[in-house]
Order: sequence, then C-alpha cells, then structure tokens
Amino acid sequence: MRTEISVMTFNLRVIVSKDPYAWEQRKHWVAAVIEDCKPDLIGTQEATIPMLDWLKERFQDVYEIYGKNRNESKQVGEYCAVFVKKASFSIRRKQSFMLSETPDKIGSKGWDAACERICSWVELAGTDDDRPILRLFNTHLDHKGELARKEGLKLVLNKIRDVNDCDGTLPSIVTGDFNDVPDSGLFDVVKEFDPVASCYDLFTEEEKRDSKTFHNYNGGVQGSPIDYILGCSGIEFVSTTIRRDRIDGGYPSDHYPVLSNVSWKNARENGQA
Repeated sequence: MRTEISVMTFNLRVIVSKDPYAWEQRKHWVAAVIEDCKPDLIGTQEATIPMLDWLKERFQDVYEIYGKNRNESKQVGEYCAVFVKKASFSIRRKQSFMLSETPDKIGSKGWDAACERICSWVELAGTDDDRPILRLFNTHLDHKGELARKEGLKLVLNKIRDVNDCDGTLPSIVTGDFNDVPDSGLFDVVKEFDPVASCYDLFTEEEKRDSKTFHNYNGGVQGSPIDYILGCSGIEFVSTTIRRDRIDGGYPSDHYPVLSNVSWKNARENGQA
C-alpha cells in the first residue's frame, strides 16, 4: 500500500511598491489558489513578516506553519515557511539552517551569494500516531551566485542524508525556488546522492518547452522552470501541474506555483517500525 499526498512550491514575491499588483490585492489571490488546490504540504519562498502574519491568521484552522527569518531582525527579513495541513500531518520536529559555510549561524551569507539564504525543514507524523513518516525541506537558492546555488543545493541534500543516517531514513521532499533552469549544470550535484526524482520527470518534451514558472507578472508558458519539487528516499511523482491562475485580471505572484502529487510505500510494509 502506498501513501499519496499533494505538495506545492510557491514563491509568493516580497512586497515591492513598484509591482503592478499590491500585496493587499495579491494576498487574497494567493489564498484563493491555496484553497482551490488544497495541498497537504506547501513550501513558500519570499514571505516577509507582514505577509506571513496575514497567512498564519488566514489559514490558522487549516495549516500549521513553520519558518525562521533568514536574519535576526524582528522587523524585516524573509522566510522559507512551510505549511502543513493539520488534517494530514503533525510536525514532530522543525529546524532551519543557513545555506552558507556556517549553516548554524542565522544571517550568514554563503560563497558568492548576493543574499542570505535559508532552508527550513520539518519531520512529520501522520494523524493516527506519533511515528515519523516524512520530511519536507524548503529553500530558496541565490539569484546571482552560481557557486552558492550549487553549494546550497548540495548542503540541503547532505542534510537529508545526514538526518537519514542519524535518525532513520524517511521519504523526503525538497521544495524551492532554485533560480536556475534544469539544463544549467546545477543538477550535476544531485548525481553525488541517492536517486533524486524531479517533479518534471514526467513531463513530455512539449510540456518541458512550456514549463516557465517565473513570469514577472507577464504570464506566458514558453520557457524553463526555476521552481522545483524533488523527491528522495522513495518518493515517486504521480503528476505535476504548473498552476497558471489569473484572478481578477492579475497574478497572485510573479512566479507560478507548482503542484505535484507524490507517493511512497508505507514503511511498515517493509518491516520497519
């Protein structure tokens, strides 16, 4: 028997005054997309403090939300916040680390990165007991530093491997804005790890040509994605859709969210406790 859930990655776009659509408009469109898709898990990027405060209040009955500011400020900053549907999972453990040479130092910047970058992750149990069954890692790779993107992704995958080695292997999902296209060379680092599946593996060649996810509020389909969902340690992709919702003539974000159904074999069937 396999477990199947839905997972979304969604870059929410920070609040920028010159953007064509204000957050006060967009927040309701973001909520509408989430309510329509009803994902079990969401990895978000670029959530600032006021954005996250609003989303926490709006979805307090549906999702448990965890994230840590990428700097020490209580006024400004960005989160890679994860949303966990309460009806599907409970959070057993939650941690964050920086994508840098000093990952435990919040606010540290790594390699040739232009910005501080963080990964927030959760270990999840089902609703029937407290047994851990899944881990979700959510991040945002740097938009300028090529080395920072490669080393950052490597750090996330190393973390998954380390946690598996120390605490037992669990199916693991990575969501994020990687700020790079599939054929850039970024994914060469994945070859150093156990098989890692991508949400785009099931796409046809035509779908891959029309898989743009960053559209800068201009819409369109032709191009390559920079937003990803990856699966490790037994995660298999069932389906993937790039959500191109336009609401009241506007876009919820300058990125399209990506929604995947994923599955994995229940651990107890393999004789695991």
